[in-house]
Amino acid sequence: MQTPLNINDSPESPLVDFESIVLDFPEHDTVVDLSSIELADNKKRPGFNLHLIRVNAPDLQLIARLSLPLMSILYFTTSDSPPLMVPLSIVILSCLLFLFYHLYLYRMANRFGFLKKIMISANQLDITTAHLAWLLDPAAPAPMMLLIIVAAIGNGIQHGFTTFRSLLQSTVLMAPLVFIIRVRLLGFDSLSLIFLLLCAFLLIYAYFLIHRIDTIQSETENRSTHLELNNYKLKQLGMALQKSEVRYRNIFDNSSVAMVLIEDNMLISLVNSKFLDLTKYLKSELYNKKRLSDLIYKDDLKRIRRFHAKRRKMGGTTPTEYECKLVDKSNNIKHVIIRFNTTHWHERIMATIEDITSRKQAKSALMRSIKKLRQTASLLTQSQKQYRSLFENTGTATILVEKNLRISMVNSKFCELTGFSKNKITGIKRLSEFIERKNLYRIRRFHAKQKERSLPLPTEYECLLVDKDRNLKHVVMKIYTPQGQKSSIVSFFDITKRKQAEAALQEAHERLRLLAVIDELTQVANRRQFNEKLNNEWNRLKREGLPLSLIMCDVDCFKSYNDTYGHQNGDRCLRSIADAITKTVKRSVDVVARYGGEEFAIIMPNTDLHGALKIAESARKAIEQLKIPNKASSVASAPFITLSLGVSTMVPSQSLSPEVLIKDADNALYAAKNSGRNKVLSGNQFMKN
Repeated sequence: MQTPLNINDSPESPLVDFESIVLDFPEHDTVVDLSSIELADNKKRPGFNLHLIRVNAPDLQLIARLSLPLMSILYFTTSDSPPLMVPLSIVILSCLLFLFYHLYLYRMANRFGFLKKIMISANQLDITTAHLAWLLDPAAPAPMMLLIIVAAIGNGIQHGFTTFRSLLQSTVLMAPLVFIIRVRLLGFDSLSLIFLLLCAFLLIYAYFLIHRIDTIQSETENRSTHLELNNYKLKQLGMALQKSEVRYRNIFDNSSVAMVLIEDNMLISLVNSKFLDLTKYLKSELYNKKRLSDLIYKDDLKRIRRFHAKRRKMGGTTPTEYECKLVDKSNNIKHVIIRFNTTHWHERIMATIEDITSRKQAKSALMRSIKKLRQTASLLTQSQKQYRSLFENTGTATILVEKNLRISMVNSKFCELTGFSKNKITGIKRLSEFIERKNLYRIRRFHAKQKERSLPLPTEYECLLVDKDRNLKHVVMKIYTPQGQKSSIVSFFDITKRKQAEAALQEAHERLRLLAVIDELTQVANRRQFNEKLNNEWNRLKREGLPLSLIMCDVDCFKSYNDTYGHQNGDRCLRSIADAITKTVKRSVDVVARYGGEEFAIIMPNTDLHGALKIAESARKAIEQLKIPNKASSVASAPFITLSLGVSTMVPSQSLSPEVLIKDADNALYAAKNSGRNKVLSGNQFMKN
C-alpha cells in the first residue's frame, strides 16, 4: 500500500495525475496472447503458395513446351532454304528427340511431383531448343530468334522470377556465341543486329516486369496468409471472450468491494452495486457523465496531480494505489483506498475502491504506540513489573496521568526530555506544570468551546513544554484513555528540531525578501523598492485626489571626497547620510530610498509642498551638522559634506505620470547644485522663475 494521504498532510504528499496512469505502467498481466493461438488442423492446411499453383498446370506446360520443337519442324520443312550446317533430317530428328524428352519429363513430374531438377531440365531444354533453332535458321534476320523470347518469357511467367533469371543468364552466354557463328556463316547483316538488339531490349524489359510482378504476387500471398491466420485467431479469441464474459460479469457485479471501469480520460463506463452504495449515485447519473476524478475531494486531487507532476519530472513511476477522500452524492466525505489495475493493451482501467472511513478514526502514525500502551494498561492487573517494563520501553517520552492531572508514573525518555528525575515528578508534579502558560490557556479555552458544542475532545495537541532549566521545547502531546480507566497515558514527541528548521527557513525567506528591497550598503530602500512604492502611491493618491511629494537628494562633491579619502570612507559616509535622512523622516508611510550612487530620494504621500520643503530643510541641516570633513568641497561656507535637495509636489492625475514628478524634482535638484549647492529648491518655484 502506498503512503496514506492524511487530511493534515503537507502539499508535498505523494499524489498522482489520474489522466496518465495507464502510461506509467507498461508491465501488465497477459489476458490473451494472440501469438499462442494456432490454426486448427495445421497439418492439413498448407500455406498458400503461388509457386505451387503456377507449376501445377502440367497440361498447359506440356502444350507450351511441345510447341517449340513442333514450330521448329514446321518452319524448317516449309522454308525455301535448307538449315545451316546440318541436313533437314537431323534437325527434324533433334526436334523429335526434344519432344520425346519433354514427354518423359511430363511423366516423371506426374509420378514424383514437381521436383527442382525436373523443372530445371525442362527449362534448360526449352532455351537450348530455341537457341539451336536460331543457329540453324538460314534466314537473315532469323525469325527463330523469337523462340528464345517465347521460351524465356513463357517459363519466367510460369515459374517465377528466379527461373527467368537463370534462363536469361543462359541466353547471355549462348546468344553471343550463336550470333558470332551466324556472322561467320552468313556474313554481317545490320538488320540482323537491329533485330537482335530489339530482342535483347524485350528480354530486359521482361526482366524488370516479371521481377515486379513476382514481388507484388509474393506480397499479396504473404498478406493473404497473414489475414487468414489473424481471422482464425480473432474467431478463437471471440469464442474465448464469449465464454468468459458471463463469468467475469458475475464476479464484477457480486464483488465485496466497490469496482468501477473507467476510460483513459477517467470517464466512468461501468460500475457494480457496491460502488452505487458507496457513492449514492444511480447508473444513469454516472455512465459517460461523471469522471472518477469528479468524486475525489478537490484538495486530495490537487495534491495527487502535483505529486504526479513531480514524479514525472524526476523520472519515477506512478503508484497504482492511493488513499484519499471520496465525496458521495450527498456531499458526505468518505476515506477510501483506490487501487488501479492497468492493462497495457486495453483502453480502459479497472479500479477497486475500499471504504476505510472507520479505520481513519485512529491515526495510522499512532497505531503501534497505542498498541503498546493498551498492552501496558491491560497488564496492570496482572503484573506491575511487566507493566513497568513495557511502559519504560515504549520508545517515546510517556507518563501516566490521573484525573486531577497528577503524574503517577514516568519513563526514562520523559526524564531526559524534562531534565527532572523520576522521584521529582512521580506523585509531585502535574501535567499542567510542564506546559507553557499561554499554550495551557489556549488548550483550556479550546476544551471549553468543544464542551459547549458537545463535540469530542481531540487526543493530540501541539504545544510548548517547559523543562527543568525553563527551556521551551516544541512537542506533540498525544493522550490515550483506556476504556473504563480513570488514568490516561500521555506520550510526548519532541519536534523542536523540526520547528527550529522551519524558523530558520522562515528567517532565510525574510532575509531574501529584505535583500530584494533594501540597499545593502545604506540599509534603506533600493531603487527597485523606490519605483514600486512611487507607482503604488501615485495610483492610490490619484484615486483619492491628494498630493504626493518627492525629495531628490545629492551629496555635494562626493566624487572628490572618494578620490581624497578613499572608497571605504566613502561607504561609511553614505551610511551616515542615509541614517541621518531616515531619522529626519518621522512618518512610517514616508520612504527613504537610495536612488543612485550618492543620490537619495524621499517619497512623502499626502504631503503638500510646504511640508516637503520643511522636511528637506531638516535633512539638509542634519547632514551639515554631521560635520563630515571634506577638504575637496567646493562649498565655500562649509568645508564639510553637504546635501543639495530638489522638491516637487503634484496631485496625481490621468494626464500625468510618476516620471513627470521625478523629472521635476530632479530639475530642482540640479538647479540647487548649479546655484551654489547645500540648499533646497522646489521644482514648482524653479519653473516659475
